[in-house]
Amino acid sequence: MKCLLRWLAVVVFSSSLIACAKPLLNLGPFSYTIPQAQLQQAIAKRFPYRQSLGDLLELQVQTPRLSLLPERNRIATALDLALSGRLMGDAYSGTIGMDYGLRFEPRDNTIRMTNVQVTSLNLDGVPAPYQGVVQRYAPRLAEQLFDDFPLHRISAKDMARASDWGYELGGFKVTREGLQVTLNPKPAPAANSVQ
Repeated sequence: MKCLLRWLAVVVFSSSLIACAKPLLNLGPFSYTIPQAQLQQAIAKRFPYRQSLGDLLELQVQTPRLSLLPERNRIATALDLALSGRLMGDAYSGTIGMDYGLRFEPRDNTIRMTNVQVTSLNLDGVPAPYQGVVQRYAPRLAEQLFDDFPLHRISAKDMARASDWGYELGGFKVTREGLQVTLNPKPAPAANSVQ
Protein backbone atom coordinates (compact mmCIF):
# COMPACT_ATOMS: atom_id res chain seq x y z
CA MET A 1 0.00 0.00 0.00
CA LYS A 2 2.85 2.40 0.84
CA CYS A 3 4.36 1.68 -2.58
CA LEU A 4 1.09 2.55 -4.27
CA LEU A 5 0.78 5.82 -2.33
CA ARG A 6 4.39 6.78 -3.21
CA TRP A 7 3.74 5.97 -6.87
CA LEU A 8 0.55 8.10 -6.86
CA ALA A 9 2.43 10.99 -5.23
CA VAL A 10 5.15 10.79 -7.92
CA VAL A 11 2.52 10.70 -10.70
CA VAL A 12 0.61 13.68 -9.27
CA PHE A 13 3.81 15.68 -8.70
CA SER A 14 5.16 14.81 -12.17
CA SER A 15 1.85 15.73 -13.80
CA SER A 16 1.92 19.10 -12.04
CA LEU A 17 5.47 19.76 -13.23
CA ILE A 18 4.61 18.74 -16.78
CA ALA A 19 1.50 20.95 -16.78
CA CYS A 20 3.56 23.92 -15.59
CA ALA A 21 6.45 23.18 -17.91
CA LYS A 22 4.44 22.63 -21.09
CA PRO A 23 4.29 26.27 -22.15
CA LEU A 24 7.91 26.77 -21.09
CA LEU A 25 9.02 23.80 -23.17
CA ASN A 26 6.84 24.90 -26.09
CA LEU A 27 5.28 21.45 -26.38
CA GLY A 28 2.45 22.71 -28.54
CA PRO A 29 -1.31 22.24 -28.30
CA PHE A 30 -2.92 20.18 -25.55
CA SER A 31 -6.24 18.35 -26.09
CA TYR A 32 -8.69 16.65 -23.78
CA THR A 33 -12.09 15.04 -24.41
CA ILE A 34 -15.29 15.80 -22.53
CA PRO A 35 -17.35 12.56 -22.55
CA GLN A 36 -20.84 12.61 -24.08
CA ALA A 37 -22.49 11.98 -20.68
CA GLN A 38 -20.75 15.04 -19.22
CA LEU A 39 -21.78 17.12 -22.25
CA GLN A 40 -25.37 15.96 -21.77
CA GLN A 41 -25.30 17.10 -18.12
CA ALA A 42 -23.78 20.48 -18.98
CA ILE A 43 -26.31 21.22 -21.72
CA ALA A 44 -29.25 19.98 -19.62
CA LYS A 45 -28.51 22.80 -17.15
CA ARG A 46 -29.60 25.36 -19.79
CA PHE A 47 -33.11 23.89 -20.02
CA PRO A 48 -36.05 24.31 -19.77
CA TYR A 49 -35.76 27.42 -21.92
CA ARG A 50 -38.64 29.81 -22.66
CA GLN A 51 -38.93 32.49 -25.29
CA SER A 52 -41.99 34.61 -25.95
CA LEU A 53 -43.15 37.19 -28.46
CA GLY A 54 -45.40 39.14 -26.14
CA ASP A 55 -48.63 37.24 -25.63
CA LEU A 56 -48.72 36.20 -29.30
CA LEU A 57 -46.46 33.18 -29.06
CA GLU A 58 -44.59 31.36 -26.34
CA LEU A 59 -42.06 28.63 -27.00
CA GLN A 60 -40.71 26.29 -24.36
CA VAL A 61 -38.10 23.61 -24.99
CA GLN A 62 -36.82 21.11 -22.45
CA THR A 63 -35.30 17.67 -21.92
CA PRO A 64 -32.37 17.84 -24.38
CA ARG A 65 -31.11 14.52 -25.75
CA LEU A 66 -27.66 14.68 -27.35
CA SER A 67 -26.10 12.69 -30.17
CA LEU A 68 -22.63 13.17 -31.57
CA LEU A 69 -22.07 13.60 -35.31
CA PRO A 70 -18.27 13.25 -35.59
CA GLU A 71 -18.32 12.79 -39.37
CA ARG A 72 -19.75 16.32 -39.65
CA ASN A 73 -18.09 17.81 -36.53
CA ARG A 74 -21.53 18.66 -35.16
CA ILE A 75 -23.80 17.85 -32.23
CA ALA A 76 -27.43 16.83 -32.67
CA THR A 77 -30.03 17.59 -30.02
CA ALA A 78 -33.66 16.52 -29.77
CA LEU A 79 -35.87 18.59 -27.46
CA ASP A 80 -39.42 18.40 -26.18
CA LEU A 81 -41.31 21.43 -27.46
CA ALA A 82 -44.42 23.32 -26.37
CA LEU A 83 -46.00 26.20 -28.33
CA SER A 84 -48.83 28.35 -27.08
CA GLY A 85 -50.22 31.88 -27.31
CA ARG A 86 -52.86 33.89 -29.14
CA LEU A 87 -51.19 33.31 -32.50
CA MET A 88 -51.56 29.55 -32.06
CA GLY A 89 -55.08 29.67 -30.60
CA ASP A 90 -54.25 26.62 -28.48
CA ALA A 91 -51.26 24.87 -26.89
CA TYR A 92 -49.35 22.25 -28.88
CA SER A 93 -46.60 19.90 -27.84
CA GLY A 94 -44.12 17.84 -29.79
CA THR A 95 -40.42 17.52 -30.51
CA ILE A 96 -37.79 19.43 -32.41
CA GLY A 97 -34.46 18.07 -33.64
CA MET A 98 -31.49 20.18 -34.64
CA ASP A 99 -27.79 19.90 -35.21
CA TYR A 100 -25.14 22.57 -34.84
CA GLY A 101 -21.49 23.39 -34.53
CA LEU A 102 -19.86 25.05 -31.55
CA ARG A 103 -17.86 28.22 -31.18
CA PHE A 104 -16.18 30.02 -28.30
CA GLU A 105 -17.12 33.61 -27.50
CA PRO A 106 -14.18 35.20 -25.64
CA ARG A 107 -16.15 38.30 -24.58
CA ASP A 108 -18.13 36.27 -22.02
CA ASN A 109 -16.29 32.91 -22.02
CA THR A 110 -19.29 31.05 -23.43
CA ILE A 111 -19.52 28.06 -25.71
CA ARG A 112 -22.28 28.80 -28.22
CA MET A 113 -24.30 26.97 -30.84
CA THR A 114 -23.50 28.01 -34.39
CA ASN A 115 -24.91 27.23 -37.85
CA VAL A 116 -28.04 25.67 -36.34
CA GLN A 117 -30.08 23.48 -38.69
CA VAL A 118 -33.49 22.14 -37.72
CA THR A 119 -33.69 18.51 -38.86
CA SER A 120 -37.17 17.61 -37.62
CA LEU A 121 -40.26 19.24 -36.18
CA ASN A 122 -43.32 17.36 -34.96
CA LEU A 123 -46.26 19.12 -33.32
CA ASP A 124 -49.24 17.09 -32.21
CA GLY A 125 -52.76 18.32 -32.91
CA VAL A 126 -51.98 21.29 -35.18
CA PRO A 127 -55.05 21.77 -37.42
CA ALA A 128 -54.49 20.80 -41.07
CA PRO A 129 -54.86 24.38 -42.42
CA TYR A 130 -51.91 25.48 -40.23
CA GLN A 131 -49.60 22.50 -40.85
CA GLY A 132 -47.96 24.04 -43.94
CA VAL A 133 -47.33 27.38 -42.25
CA VAL A 134 -45.91 25.72 -39.13
CA GLN A 135 -43.63 23.41 -41.14
CA ARG A 136 -42.43 26.29 -43.33
CA TYR A 137 -41.79 28.99 -40.71
CA ALA A 138 -41.19 27.25 -37.37
CA PRO A 139 -37.85 25.67 -38.39
CA ARG A 140 -36.51 29.05 -39.60
CA LEU A 141 -37.67 30.73 -36.41
CA ALA A 142 -36.02 28.03 -34.29
CA GLU A 143 -32.76 28.28 -36.26
CA GLN A 144 -32.66 32.05 -35.71
CA LEU A 145 -33.56 31.66 -32.04
CA PHE A 146 -30.90 29.04 -31.28
CA ASP A 147 -28.08 30.30 -33.50
CA ASP A 148 -25.53 31.79 -31.08
CA PHE A 149 -27.39 30.30 -28.08
CA PRO A 150 -24.99 29.97 -25.10
CA LEU A 151 -24.75 26.35 -23.96
CA HIS A 152 -22.04 26.70 -21.33
CA ARG A 153 -19.99 29.39 -19.62
CA ILE A 154 -16.37 28.62 -18.75
CA SER A 155 -15.55 30.03 -15.33
CA ALA A 156 -13.16 32.96 -15.05
CA LYS A 157 -11.09 30.78 -12.69
CA ASP A 158 -10.64 28.06 -15.34
CA MET A 159 -9.80 30.63 -18.02
CA ALA A 160 -7.24 32.26 -15.69
CA ARG A 161 -5.70 28.86 -14.88
CA ALA A 162 -5.23 28.08 -18.59
CA SER A 163 -3.77 31.54 -19.16
CA ASP A 164 -1.38 31.13 -16.20
CA TRP A 165 -0.15 27.90 -17.80
CA GLY A 166 0.41 29.79 -21.04
CA TYR A 167 -2.60 28.44 -22.95
CA GLU A 168 -5.75 29.73 -24.59
CA LEU A 169 -8.79 27.95 -25.98
CA GLY A 170 -8.06 26.75 -29.50
CA GLY A 171 -11.06 24.89 -30.82
CA PHE A 172 -13.54 22.03 -30.65
CA LYS A 173 -13.82 18.74 -32.47
CA VAL A 174 -16.72 16.30 -32.11
CA THR A 175 -15.47 12.72 -31.80
CA ARG A 176 -17.20 9.38 -31.16
CA GLU A 177 -16.18 9.66 -27.50
CA GLY A 178 -17.30 13.24 -26.89
CA LEU A 179 -16.09 16.78 -27.47
CA GLN A 180 -12.35 17.20 -27.93
CA VAL A 181 -11.21 20.60 -26.67
CA THR A 182 -7.83 21.92 -27.78
CA LEU A 183 -5.78 24.43 -25.83
CA ASN A 184 -3.12 26.23 -27.85
CA PRO A 185 -0.01 27.91 -26.45
CA LYS A 186 -0.57 31.64 -26.18
CA PRO A 187 1.49 33.65 -28.65
CA ALA A 188 4.60 35.13 -27.11
CA PRO A 189 4.29 38.87 -26.51
CA ALA A 190 5.96 40.95 -29.21
CA ALA A 191 9.39 42.21 -28.17
CA ASN A 192 9.72 45.97 -27.95
CA SER A 193 12.42 47.22 -30.25
CA VAL A 194 14.61 50.04 -29.07
CA GLN A 195 16.07 52.39 -31.67
